[in-house]
Amino acid sequence: CGQVLQASRGQILLEGYPLNAQCEWTIHVQSGFNIELRFSMLSLEFDYMCQYDYVEVRDGDNLDSQIIKKFCGNERPPPIRSTGSSLHVLFQSDGSKNFDGFHAVFEEITACSSSPCLHDGTCILDKSGTYKCACLAGYTGDRCENFLDEKNCSDPGGPLNGYRRVVEDTGLLNGRYAKIGTVIAFFCNNSYVLSGNEQRTCQDDGEWSGKQPICIKACREPKISDLVRQKVLPMQVQSRETPLHQLYSSAFSKQKLEIYPTKKPALPFGDLPPGYQHLHTQLQYECISPFYRRLGSSRRTCLKTGKWSGRAPVCIPICGKAENTTLQKTVTSTRWPWQAAIYRTANGVKENSLRKGAWILICSGALVNERTVVVAAHCVTDLGKTIVLKTAELKVVLGKFYRDDDRDEKTIQNLRISAIIVHPNYDPILLDSDIAIIKLLDKARISSRVQPICLSSSQDLTSSTEDLKIMVTGWKVLADIKDPRYKNDTIRMGAVRMVDSLLCEQQYEDKGIQVSITDSMFCAKQDHTAFSNICPAETGGIAAITLPGKASPELRWHLMGLVSWGYDKTCSLELYTGYTKAFLFKDWIEKNLK
Repeated sequence: CGQVLQASRGQILLEGYPLNAQCEWTIHVQSGFNIELRFSMLSLEFDYMCQYDYVEVRDGDNLDSQIIKKFCGNERPPPIRSTGSSLHVLFQSDGSKNFDGFHAVFEEITACSSSPCLHDGTCILDKSGTYKCACLAGYTGDRCENFLDEKNCSDPGGPLNGYRRVVEDTGLLNGRYAKIGTVIAFFCNNSYVLSGNEQRTCQDDGEWSGKQPICIKACREPKISDLVRQKVLPMQVQSRETPLHQLYSSAFSKQKLEIYPTKKPALPFGDLPPGYQHLHTQLQYECISPFYRRLGSSRRTCLKTGKWSGRAPVCIPICGKAENTTLQKTVTSTRWPWQAAIYRTANGVKENSLRKGAWILICSGALVNERTVVVAAHCVTDLGKTIVLKTAELKVVLGKFYRDDDRDEKTIQNLRISAIIVHPNYDPILLDSDIAIIKLLDKARISSRVQPICLSSSQDLTSSTEDLKIMVTGWKVLADIKDPRYKNDTIRMGAVRMVDSLLCEQQYEDKGIQVSITDSMFCAKQDHTAFSNICPAETGGIAAITLPGKASPELRWHLMGLVSWGYDKTCSLELYTGYTKAFLFKDWIEKNLK
């Protein structure tokens, strides 16, 4: 289908068109004449955007010519006239449906054939085939449409780097004049922003309301979170020293030739709407809290493209930083801001001495971001089973220090839980892969008392694991509330060292206990050379080590492990406790952080 038609009149017929078709017709008439195209039948697949099956008519002889209109459906369009002696017709169909097609006839006409001149004006053809109207006295305009005694507004035109458009139902813009009441809206091209009146109205006195707007190069301010503080810097010269500048400076130094790498930017003119900044404006970013660090650019510049340089800044909590906490120096008043207390309702615990609805401290976890806590899987499942506890049965408390709930300060945060994710390889019998993630329904408020711990991986442990000094922290779970020391009991802590798994198995075997130590576990015993007031197996706590941070060489605390199992009666420096190697599960944890 498709054809080149060179005649004074003719037709284009396409019936029952094929799928996935592309047909082109080019119509030519004598130079100096125009073409009128009329559709007698149109039956194509309808779509508001005409993007499936359509006929496209262009004012010229090829696909680069100006498009007149695109048609689809079954509503016949009005007659189409070219401005020159050629028309290009394109038919396009997709691969799903086909209809009856279309039929159109064309004939050679002159620009005056349609009697374009109003009020008895005379149509005069020129050599190029276009027309001009000779108007009778009292009329003016390209088509003699305006009365000379009627006040009109001259066309204000569109702004540079923009355009104007007549608002619907407010009058017509005819040629060089607009009728009283006509409203024109102004727009800018991409990367430009309108400064001034968005609309102007033709008033009774023949003048436009407001002032003519201008289009200014500008950038929309990038969105930032509430944790980021933005500052607009004063306009200044930005210098760039290129090799060419150095060459010129060296070659012409004797002539005292001054070279200016960049020109001083012109002062911005025109007011911008809220949320926009002028070209070359610089924005500076910093975090609003000292407990956060910035990722992304510290400064961004508005570019000529309308975009900002650099990367969008975000502020994330600083991890693993606690005041006055090192393995060499710890005191009983030390607070571990990532320590999370895990509570369970008494409804799910078989203990007659507890009142119904009371909350019981059962474990410790580690806060790793504002909505995630890592905990041992046995803390959030039924004992000896993989059945996950209901979220309503558990809660997380952050900022806690004392064992007695009544002694804790008002700054503690009681947070609800939205989901519990247990590692798919968790074995409740062997306690293999004893790790789970608690997703918080409430977002933790970062402060000096509540901060996340960093995550570590196997690659971070450069030294022998048996040489690592590890800090274990947690509250004594099986505490006697009648003990007079209970009121003042705080979070326990102590340094431990990893031991060979074979030695660990042998010690338990000597005491008549069979244990299986898997690759996801490690054993450790307390370090008698360091401070300790903890019995790890009684806490359900967490184990951490200090490593250099990624953002700075300063040492940061990283999650090493979770207390998993141990002796249930006695506590001694020489007894071994089993831990989950949390560092082996870093990828799984990070996957579930999102």
